[in-house]
Amino acid sequence: MQPIKILNVKRAVSKIKYIGDGQICVIDEDNTVRIYDVTTFKLTDGFKIKLPKNNPQESSVDISNNGKYIAIAIRGKHKTTVWSLKEKKLIYTLGWHKGDVLSVNFDREEKYLMTGGEDGRAYIWSMTTGKMVSSLPPHADYITSVAFSKNCLWGATGSYDKSVTITNISSMDISYRKKVHKGAVTLLRFMDKQRMVSGDKTGELVVWNYAKGKIDKRLIPMVDKILDVAFNSDESFMFVVCNTNKKVSLYAMEDYELISEEFIKMLEIPSRIEYIPELDYLVVGTFDGGVYFYDLFEDEKKLKEFIDNNEFEKAYDLVNKNPFLKRTKTYEALEDKWNKLLILAQKKFEKGETDLAKQILAPFLKIPSKRSLVQSLFNDFSEFEKFKKAVLSLKYPLAYSLVSKYPYLKNTIYYKKMEEDWKKVFNRAKELIFQKGREDEVREILKPFRGVTEKTPFIQTLFNEKQLYQLLQQKLQKKEFADFFALINRFPFLSDSDEYEKAIRYGESLKQKAYELLKKGEYKKVVNIAELLEQFPMFKEEVNDLKQKARLLLQFHRILATHDLNLIENYVKDHPFLEDVEDYQAIEKEWRDKLQKSEIYAAKGNVKEILNELSDYIKMKDKRIKIGQIVRSAYLQQIISLLAKAVRGQDVSKYFEKAVKNYIKLFGFDMEISDLIEKAKRLKMDIDFSDVEEGDLTKWHLYKLPEKIWEDIK
Repeated sequence: MQPIKILNVKRAVSKIKYIGDGQICVIDEDNTVRIYDVTTFKLTDGFKIKLPKNNPQESSVDISNNGKYIAIAIRGKHKTTVWSLKEKKLIYTLGWHKGDVLSVNFDREEKYLMTGGEDGRAYIWSMTTGKMVSSLPPHADYITSVAFSKNCLWGATGSYDKSVTITNISSMDISYRKKVHKGAVTLLRFMDKQRMVSGDKTGELVVWNYAKGKIDKRLIPMVDKILDVAFNSDESFMFVVCNTNKKVSLYAMEDYELISEEFIKMLEIPSRIEYIPELDYLVVGTFDGGVYFYDLFEDEKKLKEFIDNNEFEKAYDLVNKNPFLKRTKTYEALEDKWNKLLILAQKKFEKGETDLAKQILAPFLKIPSKRSLVQSLFNDFSEFEKFKKAVLSLKYPLAYSLVSKYPYLKNTIYYKKMEEDWKKVFNRAKELIFQKGREDEVREILKPFRGVTEKTPFIQTLFNEKQLYQLLQQKLQKKEFADFFALINRFPFLSDSDEYEKAIRYGESLKQKAYELLKKGEYKKVVNIAELLEQFPMFKEEVNDLKQKARLLLQFHRILATHDLNLIENYVKDHPFLEDVEDYQAIEKEWRDKLQKSEIYAAKGNVKEILNELSDYIKMKDKRIKIGQIVRSAYLQQIISLLAKAVRGQDVSKYFEKAVKNYIKLFGFDMEISDLIEKAKRLKMDIDFSDVEEGDLTKWHLYKLPEKIWEDIK
C-alpha cells in the first residue's frame, strides 16, 4: 500500500491525534505542535513549546480527545505540563512525582489526566483544578504506561516490573494486578466490551477482560518493543507498530488472528499511529519525522479496474494484501461476479459445452482461494452425462450414489427435479399409507426410490412406524419442540424432512425476534421466547446466554427502581457488562459530576463542602475509598498551605505536627505525606512524630472530620 500523502516535520514524531473537525495534531520530540487539515494536508496552526526534548520511545506526550489539552512530561524535572491547544499557553504544572514522568494519558471526556513515573507512582489529576485527586496502587519499578478506559470508569498502569494493574477508578474499591508479560509493559489501550490490550518490550501482546482482571487471549507476538496501536471504527482490526521494524502489522480482533505481519511496508521506522474514522485514513509518524497518510480503501479503484478487465488473479491478490477491501461494495461485486461465473459454467456443463465451461473458470485456477473449488467442479462434472441419464431414466439409486461422490451435481436442474419428484411421491405416500388396503399402491409409487440409501429409512419407517410422521407433525403443530427433536435424535434421517426444515425456520425467526425485543428492553418477552428456544438443541448455548442476559437486565431494572445505590453498585460489580447500560451511565454521570464539584472544593481545602456534596454516597461502601481520596486531597492542600507559610518565615511547626498526625490517623502513612514531611525537615521545622497512631483509607469515615486537619479529631 502506498501513502496518499507524506509530510515531514524533520524530528521524530512523539504523538499523533485526530481531534475532530477534519484536523490532526502532531507533536514531535522537540515539542513542536502542528495541526493539519486532513483533507488538504495543509498546516493550519501550531506553536513551539520551550521544554527539554521528550522521548518518542516513551508515552510521555498526550493530546486530549477533542484537542482541548496537551500534556508533556518534563525530562529531568519530575513534572508534567498541561497546555491549552487553542490558547497555546501553559495551564498547569503538575508535581508529586519523585522521578521522571514516563507516561501520560487523558480520559475520553477531557476531565482528567493520569501520570505514571520512575518512582512507581501513578496519579489522577483534575483538569478543572490542576490538583491531584487520586493515587493509584504503586508499582515496585518504573510505571511505563498508563491509560483510562473508554467509559472513564477504569484505569490501568503497566510497569517495568512486567505487571499490569487494573483499577476501578470510579470507586477505587476494585484492583487487579497480574504479571503476565515477559518484558516491561510499554503500551496499554482500552477497547469496548470490557477489553484492553497490553504490549511489552519483547513484542508480546495480550488481550484482557479488564472488568474481571482476566486474560482473554495472547496474540501472536511482534519481534520487538510495542510502541503504539490503533483500531478502526468498530475495533474489528488493530494496527501495530514496534521498534526497529519498518512496517505496520494488522490483527483481526474478532478472532485475534495476525492477518498480516507486513500490512504496510515503510521506508522509515514508525513511532506513532492514528486512525481517522471519517475518512478511513491510517496516519503513521516515524522516527525520521515523516507523517504518512494511507487511505485504507484507496485500492478500491484499482480493484474495480481489475474486475472490469476480468483480471481476477490480480483482484484477489490485492484483497489478500489489503483485507479492508472485503468491507467494500466493490469486493461484493467481485464475489458476485465469481458466483455468477460459477453458475454460468455449471449451466454450460449441463448443456454439454464442457470446453466453454472450463474456459470460463480457467482464470480462477490461478487463485488459491478458488482453485480447489474449480478443480472439484471440473472433476464432479466429468460424471454429469452419466448422472443426467440416470435421472431421466428414473434410475435414482445410481443418480443419488453419483451425487454422494460428486457433490457439485446437486447444483444441477436434474438433481432439483429428482428431489422434487421425491417430495411429491413421498408426501402422496404419507397420505395413502393411512388408507386401508393401499399399501401396494404406496410401494409402487415409491418403487423408483427403492435402493436409494438416503431415502431407505424414510420408506422403511413409513411402512413399519407410519404413526411416526403423524407424531412429528403433531409435535410441530403444538410447538412441543423438546419431543419433536427427541424424535429427530432417535431417527436422524428425519432431519431431511419438511417438518424439520419448518421447525428450523420457525426457530430462526424466534431467535431474531428475541434479539429485537432485547434491544427494545422487553426482557420478559425475551425470557419467554428463550424458554421455548431452549428446546432447540442447535440454539441451546446461544439462547442460554440470551436468556441469562435478559434476566440480568430485568433484575437490574427492578434494582434501579429501588434507587438503592449500594444495591445497584454491587449488582454492576457482579455483572460488568451493565456498565454500558444507559440507565447506569446516567447514575455514573451524576456521581462523576458531584465528584468534579468536590474536587474543586478539595483544591481549596474545603472539607465541609465535600462532605455536603457527597453526603448521599458516604454510606456506600464501594464509594468510601474514592471519597476518602478526595477528602485526603483537601487535607493535603491544607498541609501544603502550612508549608507555604513556613517558607515565608512563619512558625507553624505546632500546627504542622498535629496536621500530619491527624492525617496519618485518618488515612495511614502514604507517599504523599512522606513527601511533605521531607519538605518540612528541609525547612528545619521542629516536629516530633514519635507517638503517631496509624489508620487506613478504608476507615476514615468512622471519625467526625475536622474542618482543618490540625484540629481535634472526634
